[in-house]
Amino acid sequence: MKQQLVIRMMIVVTIVLLLLVSVLSYGTYRYYYEYESEALLSHATTSAYLYPQAQVGFETPSAFSVLVRTFGYPGTDLTIVDRSGSIVKTTGQRTRQASFSQEQLQQLSQGESVVQDYDVGDEHYLSVTSPIMTNDTSEFAISFTRPLEDLDTLIREIWMTVVMIGVLIWLLALYTVIRIADRFVRPIRHIIEAADEMAQGDFDVSVESNEKHELGALARTLTYLGAKVQQHQSTRNEFLSSVSHELRTPLTSIKGWTETIRGGDEKLSEETELGLSIIHSETERMIGLVEQLLDYTKIEESRLVLYRQELDLVSLLRQVTLQLKQSIEDKGITLIERYPQKSVGLFDENRLKQVFLNILENAIRFSPDGGTLTIRFVQSERVAFISIIDEGPGISREHLQRITEMFYQAHVTEGSSGLGLAISKELIEAHEGKLVIESEVGHGTTVTVLLPLDPSELH
Repeated sequence: MKQQLVIRMMIVVTIVLLLLVSVLSYGTYRYYYEYESEALLSHATTSAYLYPQAQVGFETPSAFSVLVRTFGYPGTDLTIVDRSGSIVKTTGQRTRQASFSQEQLQQLSQGESVVQDYDVGDEHYLSVTSPIMTNDTSEFAISFTRPLEDLDTLIREIWMTVVMIGVLIWLLALYTVIRIADRFVRPIRHIIEAADEMAQGDFDVSVESNEKHELGALARTLTYLGAKVQQHQSTRNEFLSSVSHELRTPLTSIKGWTETIRGGDEKLSEETELGLSIIHSETERMIGLVEQLLDYTKIEESRLVLYRQELDLVSLLRQVTLQLKQSIEDKGITLIERYPQKSVGLFDENRLKQVFLNILENAIRFSPDGGTLTIRFVQSERVAFISIIDEGPGISREHLQRITEMFYQAHVTEGSSGLGLAISKELIEAHEGKLVIESEVGHGTTVTVLLPLDPSELH
């Protein structure tokens, strides 16, 4: 953003400076040349007017010398030309004199002066010719020609000075623009960074800004917003934690008493047995939800503690699939397992078991009856890649971007709280790992867990 702002502002500054340098250069050129042209024109016109009254001639060298002394102009060659434009007498070289076009000869015959700006080789000349009128006719004209090398040199020096000043102004403008852009972009960058942190769920941010304009107000508002959201989150987490703890005890009691009643010696009616079975399953579901809520509040408040110990991931996955064997058989799912012989690392067994149970339960839930479920385990020297591939309906890109958010569900199903994948993601990241979900509508879903391994423990 800063770079784009500097570039755009410097483009404007550069255009303005180029226009100013061009105008000043052209103005300088016109001023000096027009001034010199007007001075020569004035002198030539006056000389042509006074020539008949001066009673001097140019027929002889001595007479021409008197003419030069009388009407000469410093730094110029004096030339007498006839009505055809041919040189009659001159104090300079013939090659320095410009030829006349028919239009210019017509102007001289009508009593008008002619100004010529021309080049001969590498030299630049200025010539002014005025007709000598006698009895309303012009047989001759007096011309003054001067080289413009000194004037060209002066103008080039002025141009170089103007260009150097323009470059210095451009550099000064660049420094100023960078400072101004930095002053405006820095608080914007801080605001963007704070907003990104908030988007990631970290609301404990403070945007420092001493600006008194709108950016300062925005920074203070963002800081206030983060504090308020954090306060509401803290209140919500306390409420969820409190409610979860309060619910866990009676739910555990209900589950225990239903098991006790069902396991007693007294024979129960079919309707009573069905009711107790429903109470028991729903109680287990509620206990699971309470446990998830407790995990969620721990993660949110950064109170989650991992108890790492040496663990074989292959053995853990076999335990999980064995635990879910009945659910797999009930839907007629073919389970394909591809494991290495062993894969050891330092992990929290219960937490990783929770992760794989959640992912596999989702895969089973969304797999079609008689479908195939594949667990593919490969490892490199430092990382274990565990992919769980189902043949379910898949997840659209719109939902896939949010599937690991708390309470978000791509497909609302019975028994799902929308917390499982979110908690799994946090647990995997707590192990310095990564959760990757790939899916396409109608082509199933692949969930890959990446976990770092201790190379010294690999076998």
